[in-house]
Amino acid sequence: MTITIMTNYAYYVYDVKFNGSREELAKALDEGPIYLETKSGVNIFINPINACVIEIKDTPLS
Repeated sequence: MTITIMTNYAYYVYDVKFNGSREELAKALDEGPIYLETKSGVNIFINPINACVIEIKDTPLS
């Protein structure tokens, strides 16, 4: 799954591991900040309050 986060100051794109659907991830972000693991094994903290736009796309992990 690819998540794109746009803030007032930056643009971030991450390939993340999430054991659920896009809708479940969107609901989790709607409820507040979350930790996700990227494809490379790095943990990221996403606070949706600081984001202008968050786009979630289904992509296969390779």
